[in-house]
Amino acid sequence: MNAYTLSATDNKLMEETKRFEAYIQALHQKHGPDDDDYERILYFVDQIQPAFIPRFRELMKPILTPDTIIGFSFTKPFGYNGDFFIIEKIYQHYINPNEKYRKWDSFFHRLPAAIAVVNRKQMAIDIFRKYQKNAGEKEVKVLILGSGPVTEVFEYLQENPGSTLKFDLLDLDERAIQYAKNKTSQFADKLTFYNKNVIRYTPGESYDLIWSAGLFDYFKAKHFVFLVKKYVEYLNDGGELIIGNFSIDNPSRKIMEILGDWFLYHRSEEDLITYAVQAGVPESKVSIMKEPLGINLFLRIEK
Repeated sequence: MNAYTLSATDNKLMEETKRFEAYIQALHQKHGPDDDDYERILYFVDQIQPAFIPRFRELMKPILTPDTIIGFSFTKPFGYNGDFFIIEKIYQHYINPNEKYRKWDSFFHRLPAAIAVVNRKQMAIDIFRKYQKNAGEKEVKVLILGSGPVTEVFEYLQENPGSTLKFDLLDLDERAIQYAKNKTSQFADKLTFYNKNVIRYTPGESYDLIWSAGLFDYFKAKHFVFLVKKYVEYLNDGGELIIGNFSIDNPSRKIMEILGDWFLYHRSEEDLITYAVQAGVPESKVSIMKEPLGINLFLRIEK
């Protein structure tokens, strides 16, 4: 067989690729996938060869615009992945009313990773409730790192306007801060915003709870360890530092990376525990929590 002869496997792959190209064109003609298309799309993306990714993205170009949630991620209108606005779209289950994009947004919201993001919002609200129940009339200080749209705080305070929890909210994106301030203006007496970098910021007080759901999986291991070591020092006795990170078992990883150009540092439970120990935390003070799907892991450190 000479260099220009394709193997049977190559021929089969080419045939499958051509069929899928035709399939994508058919999806565009009907303005996106129906429920019975989801499994086929995800199967193809999971099997895709790296050499075909540019062609696949070209085929998907009509919906890789800010008009769809997956396209918003791909085009990064705010300059980075996972910005406050896309997280808010996920939290609010936003679907573009335009017929050209509506089905693609519905598809996105069915991805396990999107469901896990919504789950972690509810997880935060449940933790806030627990702290309020245990505190009674005592003030509880909470620091949120990478606060984004602060939807979990907003929804909690809507349900509990008399809460004694006071929140310090830290985010590097000034647009996120302004959006969150406008959204939560009725609770301004309970919220203090800081437009700061979490690595450089030095808190002026200590906290009962430090929470970060969607920030640390953008950091390399050395920065992760550095931040754990830094912020655990700002916990009150009995306080908790809780850090979210996408699991290595995220079934949506390939579609996030290929169509969303959305890359994270996925980690195992063992990775998170190791980082805590490297930061000087006794292993007896470390545990792992999960949202219901087990896609978002949470490193929990007790002071």
